Amino acid sequence: MTDRRERAHLFGRHDRLVIDGQCYRVDDKVKGVHYLQLINDNLIEDFFVTKTDREINDLISKNRLRIDEGYFSKTLSLLRMKYDSSDLGDLSEDELRTVAWKKEWCVRFLTNSGDRAAAWRPSRNPADMKQFISNEMDNMDQWYLDQFGTRRPPGRRRKGELRKAFDYPSASTLRDWLKLFAKFKYRMDAFRPNYAECGNRNQLDTRALALIEEEVKKFGSVLRPLMGDIYENIEAKFYEFNKNLDGKHHIKVSDKAVRRRIHMMDPFLLDAARYGEDYALRKYTPVGRGMVVTRLLEHTEMDDWEADLHTLIVKSSVWNKLSKEAKAKVPRTRCTLTIGIEKLSRCVVGMHLSPHPPSAATAKSALRSIMIDKSPQAKFAGAKSDWNMHGTPEYLSTDGGAVFLGEYEEALRMSAVSRSLPEKDPRMRGTVESFFRTLKRLCRYFAGRSFANVVEKGDYPAEKMASLTYQEFYKSLIIFIVDYYHHRAHRGLNGGTPYGKWHSEASRGLPPTRSRQQIIVAFGLRDTRKVDKEGITYVNQQYHSEDLGALYPLVGDMLLDIIIDPDDLSMILVRVPKYVKDRKAFENKDYIEAKCQTAFREGVTLVDVLEANKDVMEEVRKQQEAGRPIRLAAHGKLLDIAEDGQRIAGVPAAEITQKDYDSIKRRLERKGKAALTGVNYAEAPVITESGRPGKVVAESARTKPRAPGKTPSELESSGPTDVIVKQLVEDSASLPRPLKFSDSMNVPGEDE
Repeated sequence: MTDRRERAHLFGRHDRLVIDGQCYRVDDKVKGVHYLQLINDNLIEDFFVTKTDREINDLISKNRLRIDEGYFSKTLSLLRMKYDSSDLGDLSEDELRTVAWKKEWCVRFLTNSGDRAAAWRPSRNPADMKQFISNEMDNMDQWYLDQFGTRRPPGRRRKGELRKAFDYPSASTLRDWLKLFAKFKYRMDAFRPNYAECGNRNQLDTRALALIEEEVKKFGSVLRPLMGDIYENIEAKFYEFNKNLDGKHHIKVSDKAVRRRIHMMDPFLLDAARYGEDYALRKYTPVGRGMVVTRLLEHTEMDDWEADLHTLIVKSSVWNKLSKEAKAKVPRTRCTLTIGIEKLSRCVVGMHLSPHPPSAATAKSALRSIMIDKSPQAKFAGAKSDWNMHGTPEYLSTDGGAVFLGEYEEALRMSAVSRSLPEKDPRMRGTVESFFRTLKRLCRYFAGRSFANVVEKGDYPAEKMASLTYQEFYKSLIIFIVDYYHHRAHRGLNGGTPYGKWHSEASRGLPPTRSRQQIIVAFGLRDTRKVDKEGITYVNQQYHSEDLGALYPLVGDMLLDIIIDPDDLSMILVRVPKYVKDRKAFENKDYIEAKCQTAFREGVTLVDVLEANKDVMEEVRKQQEAGRPIRLAAHGKLLDIAEDGQRIAGVPAAEITQKDYDSIKRRLERKGKAALTGVNYAEAPVITESGRPGKVVAESARTKPRAPGKTPSELESSGPTDVIVKQLVEDSASLPRPLKFSDSMNVPGEDE
C-alpha cells in the first residue's frame, strides 16, 4: 500500500464549524492552517482560533466536529443587498458616467431629505426640488470634475432659453429619476440607457400584422416551404382583403419585410419543425471541451453498465472442489456495475457491483461509496495503491432511468447534492461512458466474454466458458481501477495520471465530507419506536445512551422517529422532537445516538439478523415468486464479498429498499405478537365430533421426521460432490433467473 496522505480541507466563508458544541465562522486558510472566528450567542468575537488539516481530520474521526455548509449565507446575503452589484459592463464610458451622474443626484436628494439634523429638508414638491437643484448644482459640477477629470457636457440648445453651462436636471426630471431609482430598488440598473425602445419600431400597417404572422408561422412546417412561397401566400391574402377597400387604403408589404420576420424566428425551433427533433439536436448541441471544472468534486458523473463478462455465482472455495459435471450446473450471470467518476481528476470515486439488475438500491450504494474512504476495499482486494478518493460531490449527472429516481432522489436531497438529467447532451456524461469502454479491456483478460452483440460474439459459447467467480471478478475490478487505471497516463490529463491529478488538486483543499451521522440520515432506513427506562428496543436488542436517558422524561410514551444503518446495527439515530430542541441539552442537535447495549457488535448488518430469522424466509420466497425480489440474502452464503470485503470497507452489502424493509417489519411484528402474547380463547369453544375444538382442515401425510440436512459449512468441507451443486441450484431457483438479452440490447457507451 502507498503512504496515506493527510486530507486537506477547504471550507467556504459561509460555513459554520461546531467543535464540541462551540461555534466558529471560517475566516481564511493560509499555508494549511484554518483561521476560525469564535461566535458566542450570535456575536462574533475579535480573536481567532487556528486548526491544521491534521487537527480537523482528528476531530472528524472522533465525531467532535460538525460542519454546517452555508449557515451564514442568509445573513450575509441580507448585508449584500445594501451594496449595488448592477452589471453595467456592456456600457460605454460616456454611458457609465451618465449613470453615475444620475445616481449621485438621487442619492444626494434622498440623503438631504432624510437628514433629521438638517436645518432644511427638501420635499418632492416642484419648489423644493428646484431649490435643491440650485443649491447642489455647483457641488455636483465639482464632483463630476473630481471623478472623471472633465466637466459635464453643456445642456441642450432650446429656442428662447439660455444654454446651460453643464447638464443638470430640472425639477420634473429629477422627480422622474427618483421614481425610477425606487422602482429598481435603488440600483444603478435603473439608469441603464434604453435606446432600443425609442420611437415606433413597427412600420407595418396594423391591419396586416395578423395576416403576416399567420403565414410566417407556416414556414416552420415539414413541407419545408421557401420564403418566396410564404411571400406569395401573403400577397394572395392581401389581394382578397383589398377588394373591399378603397385604392388609397390598400395594405401591402414588401418581400424584405416578410423575410426579415422569418429571420427573427428561433432557428432551433424552425429546424426542429422542418427537419425533425434529432436533426436540430445534432446541429445545435455544443461540442468541444465540454464542461470546464476547476476543483475536485465540482462535477461527478454516474451511470450503470452491464459487464461484458459472465461470472459464476458460487464461492471460490466451493468452485475448486466441484467435479466437471457439477461445475456445468453452477448459475452464471452478467453483473451490473454502477460507477461514479470525478470530472477533474478522472478518478473513480464511487463503485458498486451487484449480481442483480440495476435498481435504486444499487444506485444508492454507489452514491454512498463516493462519500466514504474505500482504502479498506483496496486492501481486501490486494491492491498496492490506496483508494482515498472520497467527498461530497457538488454536482452529479445521471441519466433519466428509473434506477436514479425515487429513493435515489431522496438520498440526494438528504445529502445536499445537486443533480441534473442531461438527456442527450454529450458533454455531461462523456467521461463515465469513456471509462466503460476502458473497462472492456478488463473483460478481455478472462474467458466468458459476452461481446457487444451476437455478430461479434459469433459461435463463442460465452456462458459455458465462464471461469471467473463473482468474488474474483470483484477483486479484479478493484485492482484494475486502483492499481491500473488510476496510475495509467490519461489523454484528458495531458499525459498525467488520475491518481497524481487527485493528490495534486487535493493539496489545495477539498470540500467538507459528510459525517457518519449525516450519511446514516441520508442512506438509512426509517422506523418508529417508543422509549422507556431501558432505552429503545429494536430487533429484540436494547439501545441506550445518556442523551436518550435525558430525552425519556420529556417525551414519555410518544413515538419517536429512528434511523437504522442497515450495514451496522451497533448504533441507531433518534430524531429529537421539535418541541424539546429549546432545552440546553438538545441545542443544535437534530439526532442523538443510541448504542446497542446487548448483542450487536460493530459491523453486524441487518441482513445478518434477518437471515438468522427463519420466519422471514417464507416472506422472502413469496416476494421472489411474485417477481419482486427483496434481495435480502442475495446469494449471501455464496459470496465471500458480502461477508468480508464490503463489510470491512463500510460499503452496503445488502440491497434493501425502504419499501422492502417496511414489508418485513410488518411480518416480524405479527410473528412477535403471536409468540409473546397469550392465546385468546373463546368463552364457549365449539367441540366437533372428533372431540377436538375447532375444525380440522388438513392433515400431514408424512409420518416420519425428515433427516436433518447439512449446513453450508458441512457441505463446503464434504468434498467435490454433486450434492453441493444440487443445493446451489435449489437455492438459486427461488431467486430471479438471469435475464437473456436480445440482439438489440444497449452497447456500453451507447446508453442514450
